Amino acid sequence: MDRRQFLESVALLGAAAGVMPAALNGCSPAGGKGWRGKFDENLVCIISDLHTNPGSYQPEKLKRVVADILAMNPRPRNVITLGDNAYLTGKDEEYALLKEILAPLDGSGIVFTMAHGNHDRRENFVKFFPEQVASSALPDRLVHVVETPRADLIVLDSLQEPEDTTTWITPGALDDAQRAWLEERLNATTGKPVFVMSHHPIDEVKINALLTGSPTCCGYIHGHDHVWRTDWIKKSYGSRRIVRTLCVPSTGHWGDIGYTLLRMEEDRAVATLHEYEYFFPEPAQPDEPKPAEWAAIEADHKGVACTFVYPR
Repeated sequence: MDRRQFLESVALLGAAAGVMPAALNGCSPAGGKGWRGKFDENLVCIISDLHTNPGSYQPEKLKRVVADILAMNPRPRNVITLGDNAYLTGKDEEYALLKEILAPLDGSGIVFTMAHGNHDRRENFVKFFPEQVASSALPDRLVHVVETPRADLIVLDSLQEPEDTTTWITPGALDDAQRAWLEERLNATTGKPVFVMSHHPIDEVKINALLTGSPTCCGYIHGHDHVWRTDWIKKSYGSRRIVRTLCVPSTGHWGDIGYTLLRMEEDRAVATLHEYEYFFPEPAQPDEPKPAEWAAIEADHKGVACTFVYPR
């Protein structure tokens, strides 16, 4: 059973809860109890670096994001989180709180797909999000393909868990099984553009050649750095082939704070930053003035976007 079949079966089983299967094109009818809006099948919301920390400020900032997603009309059919779902070392209480915060998305008609970051721990994660593991394309890793009418999004697992579970500073990497699976998937072209995503920057996962060598890959999107940053990778100095890369913000830990909307159009996809604020290393207190540098970054980031042109 592939991911689409799995989600369709879940949708059928959960029809009484208002979960509706995705339509083939454009905006689809309402989903979720008491909600009468529509879904945009070509709109994806990307969030990252949630760092769910019970008793601190991060959870409230994530609740703001969830509320804004549910207030959208049309809603994005898909929401993807690019890892660091837990605060530091993937504790049970962090995942328990995260599940509680994300609960309003259940039954909303939104398909939620999660990735691992270096602050996540597989053994604890699966206790609270077993459906994410059950629908993975590969065993022992969290790998998914999110399908939209105009482009597919491959979500990889770049987590290298340390032997010492109390540490979290580990570089990102893809195991051999993921790398082989990705190469096969990119070579099995369906004619649709493909995005590749994971938690870590592309310099850590080292798949530059796979992406620039693919005739359908149009972009690489990641988290980890808590900033909005666009860049690109090249196939070689003698080739015009490039692939754009995008780092998306944190929902509320430090750095650029917000979420990203990726809208698939006919010949391109446009990622738009929705930034609430900027702070480092933590938010200013209510009685403190906002540093001028923070305000300048917020002003610079109003309405910024990154365009991914589909390969021809």
